Amino acid sequence: MFPFGRNIVGLKLPLLGLPGVLPRIHLLSYGVAALAVLAIGFFLRKTFRPSLTLAAALLLTLWTLVPARIAFEQSAFLRRLTEEDQAVPVVRAFTNNYLPQNFGTAEAIAKHLDVVTLSGRFMAALSFLGLGWYCFGFGSLLVAAYGLNRLPGERSVPGLALVGLPLGALAILSLPPLVGQHYFDKASVARAAGFDEDAIAAYRKAMRWDSWHAEGIEVYNLIGQMEKQAGIAEGSPERAINRAVDFQAISQYEPAIFELERAAEAGGTVALAARHEAARTRVDLGLACYHGDAIGPAVINWQQALDEEPLLVYALFYLARANYDLGRYEATLDAVTKLITINADHDSFLANAYSLGADAYAKLGRDEDARRYYSLSLVIDPVENHWALTGLVGE
Repeated sequence: MFPFGRNIVGLKLPLLGLPGVLPRIHLLSYGVAALAVLAIGFFLRKTFRPSLTLAAALLLTLWTLVPARIAFEQSAFLRRLTEEDQAVPVVRAFTNNYLPQNFGTAEAIAKHLDVVTLSGRFMAALSFLGLGWYCFGFGSLLVAAYGLNRLPGERSVPGLALVGLPLGALAILSLPPLVGQHYFDKASVARAAGFDEDAIAAYRKAMRWDSWHAEGIEVYNLIGQMEKQAGIAEGSPERAINRAVDFQAISQYEPAIFELERAAEAGGTVALAARHEAARTRVDLGLACYHGDAIGPAVINWQQALDEEPLLVYALFYLARANYDLGRYEATLDAVTKLITINADHDSFLANAYSLGADAYAKLGRDEDARRYYSLSLVIDPVENHWALTGLVGE
C-alpha cells in the first residue's frame, strides 16, 4: 500500500479522465459501474438466462481494467504512488530529527518498486490496491459460477466470454505500452552501441506510444546526455533537464529549478514533466533550508511546490511543522486538516499530524481541541506515542 492516500476504494478513479487528489465518490467510477452491471444482470436473469454470465464477464473486465489503467494509461497516477513510497524514508528521517517524541512502530512499506518494465508497472499497480479490489474480483467469480450453473446445455461459449473479455481488454490497454517498450529497448541498445542519433529517434517514438516515458524526466535526461556528448542542441529542453539532474546530484537545487523552468518553456509533455520535477526539487530545497535553520525560505518553497503540484501531499507535513516553528498556528492547522483528510490510512503519519495539530491548538489556547487531537493521536498510534501522551497529561 502507498502511504498518503492508499484507500483507492474511495479515491476518485473514474472510468473516464484522470484521478482526483482527495478521496471522494465519483458518479462514473468502477464501483458504480459494477453495481449497475450487476443490477441489470439480476433484473434480466429470468427473461435472458445468459444475463448473469454476461454481467460476470463485464465485472471481471472492470476488475481487470483497474490495475491495467493505473499501470498503462494513468501514468501520472502511478508516478504519484511510487513517488510517495520513495518519500516515506525522507519523511521518517524528518520526523526522527525534529519530532522525536513518537517512537511507535511504523508500518512496513515497500522500499522499491519495479516500474521500468511493463510487468513491473502492472505488479506495482496491483500492490496499491486494497481489500476492496480483491473482494470485487472474488464476488465477480461467485456471480460467474452462479450464472454458469443456471445455464442449460453447453457452457463453453459463456465460459469463453468470461475469460476472453477481461483478457481482450487487458490486451487492448497493454498494446501501446508494448510498442513503447519495444522502441525503448531499441533505443537502449542503440545508445549502448554508440548510435546516439538512432537512440534519440527511438526514445522519442517510445514517448509517443507510452505516456509513462513522456511524463517523467528520465528519458528526456537520457536524450540530453546524448545531445551533450554530440555537442548539439544546446538550447533544447532535454539539455536543460540534463543540466538540472546534474545540479540535483550535487544538491544545487536553485540552479536545477532554473533549468527545469527553462525546459518547461518548450511546452507540451516535456513542460508537464519539467514542472512536476521542479516542484519536487522545491520540496528538496525547502528541506535544505529547514536543515540550515532558514525556516522562512523553507515555508516559501514548500508552499510554492504545493501550489504548483498539489499531488505532493507529503510536503504538507513539512509545511505544517515549519509554520508551527514560525508561530503561524492557524496555518499549521490548515495544513494538518488537509493531511488528516488525505492521509486517513497510515497510522504513524496520521498520529503525528494529530499531535502537531494539538500542539497548535494548545498554543492558541484552545485546550479542549488540543486534548481531543492528542487523544485521537493516541487512539491511532498507542505504541510509545510519547508526543501525544505528554501533551495530554500536560508535561
